[in-house]
Amino acid sequence: MTDCNLSHSQNILWKRILFAFFSLTFLILLLIKHDLIIDDSFITFQYSKNFAEHFKPWYNLDPEYQGNGQTSLLWMWILALFAFIQIKPENSFIVINALIGLFLIYRLISAFDFRGNIFSKIFNISFGIFFTVWLYLNSTHGLESVLALIILYQFLIKFDSDKNYYSILLPLIRPEFAVFQIFYILNSKIFSKDFFRRLCISALGILLFAGFYLIFFDFYIPLPLILKSHLSTFNMMSVKVFIGYLIVFCPILLQLFEEKKYLKLLPLFILIYYYTFHIASYSSSIYIRYLFPLTAYFLFFSAEKFQDKWSIIKKIILVATVLRMFDLCTNFYESMQGVEVTKKGFNTSYKEWTKHLTKKDRVSIMDAGYVAYYSPSLTYDGYGLNDAIFLLALRSKDADTYKTYFNGKNINQIGLVSTSGEKFVPRGLTESFIYTTLDLKKREILYIYPMDEGFYLYIFKTR
Repeated sequence: MTDCNLSHSQNILWKRILFAFFSLTFLILLLIKHDLIIDDSFITFQYSKNFAEHFKPWYNLDPEYQGNGQTSLLWMWILALFAFIQIKPENSFIVINALIGLFLIYRLISAFDFRGNIFSKIFNISFGIFFTVWLYLNSTHGLESVLALIILYQFLIKFDSDKNYYSILLPLIRPEFAVFQIFYILNSKIFSKDFFRRLCISALGILLFAGFYLIFFDFYIPLPLILKSHLSTFNMMSVKVFIGYLIVFCPILLQLFEEKKYLKLLPLFILIYYYTFHIASYSSSIYIRYLFPLTAYFLFFSAEKFQDKWSIIKKIILVATVLRMFDLCTNFYESMQGVEVTKKGFNTSYKEWTKHLTKKDRVSIMDAGYVAYYSPSLTYDGYGLNDAIFLLALRSKDADTYKTYFNGKNINQIGLVSTSGEKFVPRGLTESFIYTTLDLKKREILYIYPMDEGFYLYIFKTR
């Protein structure tokens, strides 16, 4: 099965060439086109800014009933640290991701072996291209995906160690990553010293997570989990998407199954399933950013070893995986175009609105990041992504609670998105509920701003 045409030195040379190529491609892409920050990232930037400047990790400095509207505590802490030394989050994140990205490309290329058969070579080079593109895109949106990947990678390296301190960081980078902690603990003899050592190390991460919430917040569940998580989104389309993701990760799943590494396999499968069927939001689909950290498993994958058994079937699987990866690249391109369109819409709407806002204003918005971060006003997220009372009132359609709480905040302006510039036509059910609940048809319209094609931002005066 081994191709002897390549010597050890030639194999090393190929690795160096590909490392240089993928690294330069990654850096050039970041330099040319890196301003693709999504609105959700500005939410995290806002938390980190307030943490750095006021030691209050809040969306706004209103002390009443604070909730946490971003899920990655560790990412927010790191951005806050840079903000504390006067490096703004919108600048620091891209440098952090660039450095981590170069390390990840190096580790990926180091795992390749170009002395294998043609299928191994095709897979390695194809995955290298796919990974570099996916890495670049997830380095630009401003959220924690790249940091989550490297933490998961370092954790998996020491999965069999009883002193895996990366386990502490898992729930801090993403709460759902605690599922890895469970299987890490189970990867030992029950009630042995090893078991309790792993349990204590992992529990420290949970305690840090819980302690931070107890100290700073009044509502103890991450609000994005309530807003974006759904009991079930089963339909024919989601099943097809799930099968598509399984095709991408099929070589990893099969290799772990054959090696009987079930405790590594199960959390991977569980998260692929969870992200497909139980998470639904616009931002989660951007560059499939939730699934991206799971590519850490590929940094341990050997395409040559994978073909040791059932080689014909395995070759077909490798080809199918490559085809599916390049198919996903078309989705990434469409997603990037969507981000660019949305950004242009923000520049002609929210950016223009912030020019009129002052410290005396209290405003409510549906897209919760940009205005909160750049305007001097006190900002509330009308969806409830950063306020538990708004969120719970919306979910239960409790109009009285929503209206009473809204009025109690003395909010004087609210921005809602319409599908018409002639008269207000709510963009969705949430806008319709808010428009009716607050009786905005009787309120003065201060501004109407064009957004991305087909949408308009209406600013209503509420007091």
